[in-house]
Amino acid sequence: MSAKSIEAWKLGIAGDKNIYVAQNVKAIHPVVDRMVRHLLEIDLIQYVRVSKEDIQASNDIMVKGRTKIPVSTQGHPTAVGVHLILDIPYNTVQFFEITYAVKGYGERMVQAMLKSIPDDWEAAVAMDFSGGFWDKMVKRYRNIEIL
Repeated sequence: MSAKSIEAWKLGIAGDKNIYVAQNVKAIHPVVDRMVRHLLEIDLIQYVRVSKEDIQASNDIMVKGRTKIPVSTQGHPTAVGVHLILDIPYNTVQFFEITYAVKGYGERMVQAMLKSIPDDWEAAVAMDFSGGFWDKMVKRYRNIEIL
């Protein structure tokens, strides 16, 4: 996939939202494509960043040097965002960070990811500091594992 193809992909799905693709991305994996599309369906999500190893999405953005990074820091007072770590060879997506200043959006982001991944993929949570959020998600959805 060329840089022009990635640019065309971004333009085809972004609408009025912003997608940033890191230079280390040479092709968009079909599962990544579905994840990004489902995240963009969430009304508050305005920014998505895709790199070779992760996807970040949020309604807010911070700039580090020239890099624009969607905010997903837990406990952020205004952000609705998620940071996912991808392990494509092992069919795994890890919820690294999730924050939702607006009630209900945490589950919306979880739903977006789970409907994006095939049945043979797994969603994992390595560190749970949520105070019960992930316990509720594990009860509601079949393929989430808390490590």
